[in-house]
Amino acid sequence: MVLTCAVLETDAATVVVDQSRLEPAVLQFAPFEVLGGTHGADLRTEDRRFFQYEYNLRLIAENMFGKDVPLPDTKISYKVQSKVGQKTSLQGRDQTYLMPAQSVRVLSLVPADATDIRDAATDTFVDLDQRAFRANLFIVIGTVLFVLAGLLAVLVVVRILARFRKPTVVTTRLITDSTILRGVGRELAAVRRQRNEGGWTPALAGRALAALRIIAAYALDRRVGHMPAGAEGITEDGRLILTAGWPRGKRIAVSGSVTPQVLAKELTSFASTSNARRTSQLAALQDALLAFTSAQFGRDDKLDEGALDQALAIGVQALRQVRLKQIWLMKRIATWRAGTAVDNRAWSR
Repeated sequence: MVLTCAVLETDAATVVVDQSRLEPAVLQFAPFEVLGGTHGADLRTEDRRFFQYEYNLRLIAENMFGKDVPLPDTKISYKVQSKVGQKTSLQGRDQTYLMPAQSVRVLSLVPADATDIRDAATDTFVDLDQRAFRANLFIVIGTVLFVLAGLLAVLVVVRILARFRKPTVVTTRLITDSTILRGVGRELAAVRRQRNEGGWTPALAGRALAALRIIAAYALDRRVGHMPAGAEGITEDGRLILTAGWPRGKRIAVSGSVTPQVLAKELTSFASTSNARRTSQLAALQDALLAFTSAQFGRDDKLDEGALDQALAIGVQALRQVRLKQIWLMKRIATWRAGTAVDNRAWSR
């Protein structure tokens, strides 16, 4: 038998249960004998505490088999402690929660004419046939998986041999594109927090401009420059300082070389195409770069905070689109589309 209780525990009131009367060595359930029991660990929520007792019972009356045996009423004693102020605690009077009686149907598992313990029923021919079918099916599946694993191993060996035969150009990359884009996102979030706290400044606009140039480089499918950064405390204008590498992270300075003039040239080349979505994205990035460039290098001391807020929002939106393009599946689709476009141009010629 399992007894589960939930009591109230809040800052204003606490229910204190006398659990000493619920221990297996104390509690009785006639006509059952308590052989033992366990008390599990308590569980807590914001305003409740749950505790549970498990009792092992044995029927000691021989004339109860085949009948309904009632479990006696169980009384749970408790008090309510109320808190007044921060230190004063009021003790309530003793109260009792009465759990109603429940009946248990006790059935005899041994017939009256049994002279010995009977063995359990054995498996039938149908059960044996089903188990044999499942075993054969698993053997077939395992064989197929082993064959596939062997083919993959052969393919890996062939790739490795081909790599050793062909001369490769070693390129050292200090940081991955995904790490750069995550760092750009953190930088834009930090710029937004500082803008909300103290408004726009030329230095803050310069930080946003450096991050936006990196986003524009990815939008134009250009390389992003990166190199080891200097020691901590040394500021590098126009560059974003990120940490990459394991186990000891290295400081990497990341920068983009895209300017509003570069975007203007790209927009001119896209004017003859029908890719309106990419054209609008590049135009928005151009406006955002112009706003941050004017804020950092302009002569006007008063900054147009509305235009800078809009430019920051454009940068966040462009970052989402660029991060989507950097997904492996999207890269494969873009490569396939580029190859299809080249084939179409060749056929048209």
